[in-house]
Amino acid sequence: MSVRSPTLSGSDPFPTRPSLRSFALAAAAFSAGWSLMMMEILGGRLMAPHFGYSVYQWGAVIGVVMTFMAAGYWTGGQLGDGPKAVPALRAALLAGVAAAALTPWLGKPMLADAAGRFNAVEGSVVGAALILGLPSFALAMVSPICAGLSSLTGAAAAGRIYAVGTLGSIGGTFFASFYAIPEVGVSAGYALAAVLPALACLFIPGGKRVAAAAALAVPLAWAAGHGEGQGFALYRETPHNTIMVQEDAEQIRLHLNVAWATQSRLRKDGGPTGLYYDLFAAVPALGNGTRVLVLGLAGGAAAKEILDSWPGADILGVELDPAVVEVARERFGLRPEVRVAVEDARRHVERSPELHDVVIVDLYSTALIPFFTATREFFAAVERRVAPGGVLVMNVASPMDRDALVGPLAATQGAVFPSVYVADAGRGNYLMIATKEARTLEDLSVRLRSAPAGAMYAAARILETLAPAELAGHPVLTDDRSDIDQRSLTALYGR
Repeated sequence: MSVRSPTLSGSDPFPTRPSLRSFALAAAAFSAGWSLMMMEILGGRLMAPHFGYSVYQWGAVIGVVMTFMAAGYWTGGQLGDGPKAVPALRAALLAGVAAAALTPWLGKPMLADAAGRFNAVEGSVVGAALILGLPSFALAMVSPICAGLSSLTGAAAAGRIYAVGTLGSIGGTFFASFYAIPEVGVSAGYALAAVLPALACLFIPGGKRVAAAAALAVPLAWAAGHGEGQGFALYRETPHNTIMVQEDAEQIRLHLNVAWATQSRLRKDGGPTGLYYDLFAAVPALGNGTRVLVLGLAGGAAAKEILDSWPGADILGVELDPAVVEVARERFGLRPEVRVAVEDARRHVERSPELHDVVIVDLYSTALIPFFTATREFFAAVERRVAPGGVLVMNVASPMDRDALVGPLAATQGAVFPSVYVADAGRGNYLMIATKEARTLEDLSVRLRSAPAGAMYAAARILETLAPAELAGHPVLTDDRSDIDQRSLTALYGR
């Protein structure tokens, strides 16, 4: 192993003891990796309300971060062996701290502006560059500078520094995912991302004043979180969702991750919402019983509509996020007789032995469609949970281009179910019905007309537009090949 003299020059400001020098440089590299990965994960969460959680959004985040990191590595390599190395190291850490402190304040309006100027794909790239470009560039400079300042030389210095930086990245990844977001929220998470780089400045020559200035950034970022939930009756970050509840004198609404998409709506007078949820009141008439599985329980709108018209129905709701179930019970009056499985929807249908007369898939939110719940393999698993004579019912929102989603989803269901029908549910929503056995339109119509009085309004609305789905010319989506993210954007924004 090649070792550099502890004094690089007569004016080398670092401690002469190799152990102290190594610790200072390791602390800088570790903190930079920690902070950058925290901000990358937090940035994805910060962008979600504006650009969704699609593969395009995460591709933009990762691609932008790596682009600016490449520039930062190159720049740090140019500075690492020169007289400006130590000032550059201080500046890089300070820039990372400043970015962490200011992003909760400046990032949100910048992302909102980008969302208004660009479509979801372009906006994801622009938004990621706005909130992640500076910290990615600055913090990537740290490791090559530290390698240049190390008492080791060549590959030994680079290997040690980059290993320590990677360990920091691993720690920041787990800390952001498993603690910061669910326990303190995104804005406070940015404050925590600023802590280690600020502390690392203490061990760098001339860095104490920088550390003191950087320390002021931590409460600045933390304070941004106190206004996070303004305008909401409830605002809560969980590992799975940003849960938002809005309430006024007439109704209460549940939003998950994006405030412009409503997952559940409850009118306080008990009347119909005028949305697609109302139509679920009639769907038990399509099966041979009232054993109902709801995949995507959310606030329990589907369960409420069914129980209002079919007292005694056996309803099992599947919801991934236990916090959403709590909100459904406490805020939306989810009835105690509704059984709940806190589990991933696909995992449930693949493992559960139960059969159901009706399976309702309510997992989609326009631009937020988990691709693995819209494939032939998923619908095959659902089909195994449908009892003889039963049906699959799901809502699809495709306001700007019906065939962007309805066509391929119908074709995908048609690869598993013998009959697929579609009804216009209003406001760009479409109710899709797939049957366990081949069923005629006349048969479905007769069944809907036999619905109880409380469900006749819903049955009549379905009957107005119910027709066989067009399957020809549309692709079958699979786990291996699915363009559902692009189709979701087309459905939302048009071609």
